[in-house]
Amino acid sequence: MKQKPLTPGFTLVEILLVILLIGLLAASVVISFTGESRDKKLAKQTEQLQLLIQLASETAMLKQQELGLYLDDEGYRFMLFKDEKWHSIREPKALRSYKFAEGIEFELELEGLEWSEGNLLSQVEWQEEDKLFEENSFDELDAAKKRDKELEDSKDPNKKTQAPLRTGFVTEPRKQGDPAQPQIFILSSGEITPFLLTLKEQSENPAWRQQLKAVFSIPLERGEVELDR
Repeated sequence: MKQKPLTPGFTLVEILLVILLIGLLAASVVISFTGESRDKKLAKQTEQLQLLIQLASETAMLKQQELGLYLDDEGYRFMLFKDEKWHSIREPKALRSYKFAEGIEFELELEGLEWSEGNLLSQVEWQEEDKLFEENSFDELDAAKKRDKELEDSKDPNKKTQAPLRTGFVTEPRKQGDPAQPQIFILSSGEITPFLLTLKEQSENPAWRQQLKAVFSIPLERGEVELDR
């Protein structure tokens, strides 16, 4: 009995590789011809900030910690109030520092808002800004004293050291030039500093803009993306 010769064919692995390559090529073509529009880029930046502020507010209430938001030309950072000072947050990672996408700028209004009359948050004095940084680093001195104290207590069998309060936050070491305090307070009571924030995409003319508004607490009010007038 004669055995029929095997016909050449493709293995399953080869077929999968071909499908993968076709998919990658198709994706690269779509990306090259359908770049993200300016208004969609702006909408994505605004929505991200809105969701992060909501997350920060819910976290502040859950952890009973006082948080804040600071914006500058590069982006924004969330801050934690501890040891009588404000510190930039490193963890949780969702509340780390963010940079604005290229072409995004902002305008922040905190005063003269119709809906903010009678709000007491702006009157809270968290600390004296001129004492935030001195020639010597008081943060490092305080940390060294705490370490020495803990070392002494650990050597004394009659003393029981108290475990530190776990908040779930890790903060950045403070540096010269860091903000003394946030512009927007996000409190454990659920209150948020009333504000009107306008984000603009200004890489070309005309510019696009979108607004975020906080009346007293979350949820924030988000306006439509529109051409800047």
